[in-house]
Order: sequence, then structure tokens, then C-alpha cells
Amino acid sequence: MTTSITVIHSIPYICKRSSMLTLLFPFLDPSHVTPDLGRRLRALADDCDRLERGRTVPPVMLQKAPLLTDWVPALTPQGVQLIGQVTGHPLLGHCAAVTTPLWFADPDGGWARSLSRFYRLGPPLDREDLHRVLTRMATSGTGGDSSEDEA
Repeated sequence: MTTSITVIHSIPYICKRSSMLTLLFPFLDPSHVTPDLGRRLRALADDCDRLERGRTVPPVMLQKAPLLTDWVPALTPQGVQLIGQVTGHPLLGHCAAVTTPLWFADPDGGWARSLSRFYRLGPPLDREDLHRVLTRMATSGTGGDSSEDEA
């Protein structure tokens, strides 16, 4: 028995096939590699090794981690990210922020690990507040305030 699969692309055909990925996802272009990317990836790999061996995240590491409150998850072209109010961020301080893509999250909801760092998770944004924020953003035409990639 032969099975056929039909794929319908919602993305318009781009003439230069070799540049299609970087046109659709500009962050994949090697020209966007930041000087600290290697360090961030090595730290992420070390944390991955620690978690793979069944070790918990050291409490001192979480004590130093920024606190993210009133957060919501967002599926972006870069991956799953969190948008919320951050406190104690080493680059951003206290403000609205978007994390770098997430790699791990505590099943109990206490923390998340992004490409850049651990975050302690406070209460997420409740449904009514989310509706108010999205309505305000839609009517004012503004987006988020800060991204840790830009800081």
C-alpha cells in the first residue's frame, strides 16, 4: 500500500532557495551571531548536563535569577518565549521584557531556563489582565518594551 502526502505551503515561493530560511527567519543568518553566543550555549549545555544527571538546579543559582511575574508564554519564530515583568535582570533591571527562547521549565512551575539564564517564575498574567493588555496594545499600536537580546 502506498501513501501519498500532499504539502500545501502557506509561505509564498521565494526564488533564491538558498536564502529562503534567512529571509523567513532572519535570526538564522550567521551575521546575527552575537559575541557572547558561544558562552551562552556552553552555559546552557552545562545546565543540560546537570539536569540530565538528575541533579536539581542549585538554590543559589535560582536565588540570583531574575524574577518574572505577570508572564505569558508566546510561540515565536525563535521558539517558546516568555513575556512579562522582570525584576532583578542583570541587563534590563525592572521592566517589561521578552526572554530568549526557552529550553527547560520546572514541572512544578518554579523556574524556566532560557538560552541566556534561569528565571524564577512568579504568578502568570491572569486571563482578564491578558485580555486588557492585548486590547490596549491593539488600540495603541505598541508592542513590548524590552528584549534581553537587545540589551
